[in-house]
Amino acid sequence: MAGLTTTPFSLSQLLREQVSHLRESCAAWFRPQQPEARGTLWDDTPWQEFWGEQYGLELKRWLLKPVFEKLDAEGKVGDVIVDIGSGAQPVTQFIQKRAGRKRICVDVAGDNRCAGDAQTVRLNVEKVGEPGSLSLRKALLRACRYLEASPAAGAPGADLMVCADLLNYVDFRKVLGGFSRYLKPGGRIVVVNLPMRGNQSLFSEEGLKDNRLVGQFLEEQGFEIEQKDFPCRPKGETEEAGELIVLVARKAA
Repeated sequence: MAGLTTTPFSLSQLLREQVSHLRESCAAWFRPQQPEARGTLWDDTPWQEFWGEQYGLELKRWLLKPVFEKLDAEGKVGDVIVDIGSGAQPVTQFIQKRAGRKRICVDVAGDNRCAGDAQTVRLNVEKVGEPGSLSLRKALLRACRYLEASPAAGAPGADLMVCADLLNYVDFRKVLGGFSRYLKPGGRIVVVNLPMRGNQSLFSEEGLKDNRLVGQFLEEQGFEIEQKDFPCRPKGETEEAGELIVLVARKAA
C-alpha cells in the first residue's frame, strides 16, 4: 500500500518508530471491545456501544487515507461519496474536501443533520434491500434534498462508496448489492473488514466470515477488483480468509 512506502532511510529510527506504531495499531485493532456502563444512552443504541469511537480511528486513518489520496490523484473519487454504516467517526472524513464534493453518511444511529460537506442519514443499512420500506424512502428523500436533486428522477448515483468495519454485523450481500444500485457505472466501492473481529453476539448469520466471499460476490455483481491488500498479514502468509482486508472494486461502466 502507498501508506507503507518508506524513504531511503529504511534502517533509520524513523522506520523503527513506524514499525512500532504499526504493531501498536494492529494490537489495538484485535483488542476486544468493552461495553460502556449501563444506565446511559447505550441501553437504547447498542450500535454506540460497539461501533462507536472505540473502532480504531487512527488505524483506519493509516489504512484508508493513502487509498483515498491515490484514488483522488487518479480522479476516481468524484463529488458524491456515501459512507455506509458510517458510525460515530466516519472514515470518509479522510477524503480531501473540495468545492462541490458532498458526503452522505448512512447509519442506523444517524441524526439526519447536515454539517459542512456531510449529511447524515438515519437508516438501518439492510433496509437498502427493501425498496418499498418507509425508512428507505425517507432516507432517499433526504439524500435527494441534500444533493439538490429531484426525488421524481431518483437518487443521483454516487461516485464512491465506503464500507468500513460493518460487514460482520449485516447481511453483506444484501447491503453491498443494495447500495451498489445507487453507484454510478464506473464508480467504486472501498471495503475494509476483519472477519470475526468485534462483538460476535451482534454478528449477523449472513455476515462476512471469509474475505474471499466479498470479492466473489462483487465480481458476480459486475465489479472489477482493482486493489486487494492485507496490511496486517504476516510476511510470507498467503491466507486471505480471515485477514484484515482493504479492497477497492469498480462497477462496470
